[in-house]
Amino acid sequence: MNQLRYTNFKRISLLIFLGMAVSLGHAQTTKETASFEIVVLGLKIGSLTAQKTGEADSLLYSVDSRVKFWFFGDVDLKFLTRSHFNGGKILKTYSESKTNRSFFDSKVNWTGAQYQVDSKSYKYANRTSLKGPLSWCSSKLFFEEPSGQEIFLSEVYGVFAPIKKISPSVYEIEVEGNTNQYHYQGGKLQKIVVENPIKNYQVRRIK
Repeated sequence: MNQLRYTNFKRISLLIFLGMAVSLGHAQTTKETASFEIVVLGLKIGSLTAQKTGEADSLLYSVDSRVKFWFFGDVDLKFLTRSHFNGGKILKTYSESKTNRSFFDSKVNWTGAQYQVDSKSYKYANRTSLKGPLSWCSSKLFFEEPSGQEIFLSEVYGVFAPIKKISPSVYEIEVEGNTNQYHYQGGKLQKIVVENPIKNYQVRRIK
């Protein structure tokens, strides 16, 4: 009798173990993190962390940055972006910029037929709809190198633009009159040269 109980116990334990192994195998959660510094005229003014998490069919790209600079007074800027993908397509995005002077946010949501945009930024507002679905945005570019044939969605402005390859592993995107350059090495983003109405700056990879 005791031998029978012991045998049944071993069988049950084996089934539980196999079930856990199958569950863990199906999860295959992705987590990648990249760190950058924000530089103006060779001086570091802030930091940025990008993260990619989720599973193959459901991914979240997150970007968080903080910058301090002088613009007719001290400005402390916190900026974040959250971009959700499903099946390789952008499902929704949210961006937020907060300073000691102002607050702006932007939302882009896929309705099943188009993207609905509600974007607010400095001297800018956009409430419109865009054709889709699309597969590329700024937060994804921190982790994947494009080919130069893609269409890019700006999470901040709620507009799209072509990604142009201008030289090996260097790409340009123009949004609202400002052109940003993305530089890659071995498929990894190394630097972004950002054109800004206030002051141009660079985002440089540190790890």
